[in-house]
Amino acid sequence: MADEKKQFQKRGSNFGRSNNQSRMNRHASGTKALIKEESELDDLLDQVQEPLVLILDCVQDPHNLGACLRSANGVGVDAVIIPKDKSAPVTDTAIAVSCGGATHTPIFRVTNLVRTMDALKKRGIWIAGTSDHQGTQDLYETDLSGPLALVMGSEAKGMRRLTTENCDFLLSIPMAGFVECLNVSVATGVCLFEIVRQRKAKQNN
Repeated sequence: MADEKKQFQKRGSNFGRSNNQSRMNRHASGTKALIKEESELDDLLDQVQEPLVLILDCVQDPHNLGACLRSANGVGVDAVIIPKDKSAPVTDTAIAVSCGGATHTPIFRVTNLVRTMDALKKRGIWIAGTSDHQGTQDLYETDLSGPLALVMGSEAKGMRRLTTENCDFLLSIPMAGFVECLNVSVATGVCLFEIVRQRKAKQNN
């Protein structure tokens, strides 16, 4: 009988809004983000043979930032780089959504992203940008097994012009349906796990 069915409780973005807190995640771990000084990036990279770096170019939403940090930690990213300006701060919400990613992955907030990208290039790290419309190389057909920095753009506009111009190449994720693109946090996970898949395949050969 319809009147005997249990009432469905809707849970979504409004959940917990009354006390301005995000929904508790049972996987959440830690309360303080692992924010590093910009000057410490070189020392960290000196200790890594084949670095994997994630660059988030002006991601605006703290939920997306937290989800990106969760994926970054899940694949073993060595460092996450975020511009100091025009980017979401690593808030309590971002930390909670990251489920430990923000507290266990070094995060560097840099003053000049292009300068940082140039420094990575001098270390022999390739810069792979992502673009829904300008990407010229298929994610799954590009060799991503070496030292690499993956750049993800903002939710609305993607990567900024100077960021795009300073990438070595631009990747696109092939889409098979009506939807033209993925949410930035989902796309980040797709790209990062493809990179790890290629690295493992290379090690096994």
